[in-house]
Amino acid sequence: MPDATVINNLTEEIHVAFFLGVPTNWKNQLKPGERWTTHLASLPHRFEARSVTESREFSRDESMEMFATIGGACAAGTASVVTGVVGIPASVPLMAIANAGGAKYGGWGAHGRKCITRVWVPLWHHREYSVRVVDGKCVLWEVGANRLV
Repeated sequence: MPDATVINNLTEEIHVAFFLGVPTNWKNQLKPGERWTTHLASLPHRFEARSVTESREFSRDESMEMFATIGGACAAGTASVVTGVVGIPASVPLMAIANAGGAKYGGWGAHGRKCITRVWVPLWHHREYSVRVVDGKCVLWEVGANRLV
């Protein structure tokens, strides 16, 4: 399990996190020019950077709430499919619950979100990533490969 480093190359503080469904590794108030190194599993992660002034911090409570929301939505969606197959009329309200949970999950932190992307964390390589502005847009940049993630 390698380390990954995130460098804030913006002019403002940001909250950053790596997700495996929910935020699992995060650093709040990453200052301009500051580096943060964390130990990650060698899996595909989602990376998100949020504005400090426009959104809340990442936290264990938020991760648990997201986990419960998406878990409930998955359970409701599965129950909707099963009940629909056997002809039970409960499938429609169950699917509505699943859709509402998915919408809530997708909107978490959307206000103030600076950038979001997928990151593959390789087995043995320490990767450095930079949160920076490219062509007027906030992006995650892989420093060693000198390319957009």
